[in-house]
Amino acid sequence: MQLLDEGEIECCERYEVPDFITPLDFTDALPKSLYEAEKNDMNEYEHKVLDVIIGQSNIVWWHRIIERQGFCINGFINHYPDFLVLTKNGKVLLIEAKGDHLANDDSENKLILGRKWQEAAGRDYRYMMVFEKKEFQHDGAYTLDEFAEVIKKL
Repeated sequence: MQLLDEGEIECCERYEVPDFITPLDFTDALPKSLYEAEKNDMNEYEHKVLDVIIGQSNIVWWHRIIERQGFCINGFINHYPDFLVLTKNGKVLLIEAKGDHLANDDSENKLILGRKWQEAAGRDYRYMMVFEKKEFQHDGAYTLDEFAEVIKKL
């Protein structure tokens, strides 16, 4: 955090979405998927979050980030959010789906890092953590219903 404040670290557009991916365990393309096949490792709650994402008319594409291979927020921890999403308004969203039982210090650290990334990346980037019903009292944390309202406006 100090290095960010001192201007020693800056956020640069360096990550390029690959032309194709080849996950070992995959699912056929779901609506609005960036690729013909996505990694098939989502739990039931992550599928619920994805249903909200693909159900919005303003979504261009989504991608399931492959942990330790895809996009990573590199900070005091390495954080691989669950989904990378592009909206029709050009907003790039990083979305972390968290079951209510995961409202803990690890989630708080990921949320702090994600929001710092958002702040450094600029106005066209968002980081959101989505709990099913748990009110996690931090900026950027939403219940699934709140998330559905926010994402449709991006």
